[in-house]
Amino acid sequence: MQQLPTILPPPPLPDGTEPTRSPERTANLMRFQSELEFVQCLANPLYLHELHVQRYFDDPAFLNYLEYLDYWRKPEYVRFIIYPTCLAYLQLLGTPTFRTMLGDMGFVGELMRIGTTHFETWRAEKVDKVKAEPVNSPEAGAADEKPDIQVDA
Repeated sequence: MQQLPTILPPPPLPDGTEPTRSPERTANLMRFQSELEFVQCLANPLYLHELHVQRYFDDPAFLNYLEYLDYWRKPEYVRFIIYPTCLAYLQLLGTPTFRTMLGDMGFVGELMRIGTTHFETWRAEKVDKVKAEPVNSPEAGAADEKPDIQVDA
């Protein structure tokens, strides 16, 4: 079975030649992609529960790795995050209480319910909020007034 490439090749140069990446650059891209994928997996409460069940949170090296991954909050990295919930859970994983509570399936179910409800309603809440806010800008008031137009006959 042929292994699929995990990173895209660099785009061709304007003269049509294919640039090559150094082994170091390729390794950095692989590391970036794997860390991004792992951080985004943290947005799934069932995945967090599985980490708890497999006792990853008892390993000091793993906890250090989670601390290291906090760099994803920086603006130059956060722009690659698709599931922002993962950053909230990454921060919460720094607390022993949260890590312990991940062993309770009721708690994990509640995290899933809250997340699902948020994603079902976040657009509706935003639209309702915009509709409920009165428009108090001077431009809006001027647009509602009808100009006096006199037609010469």
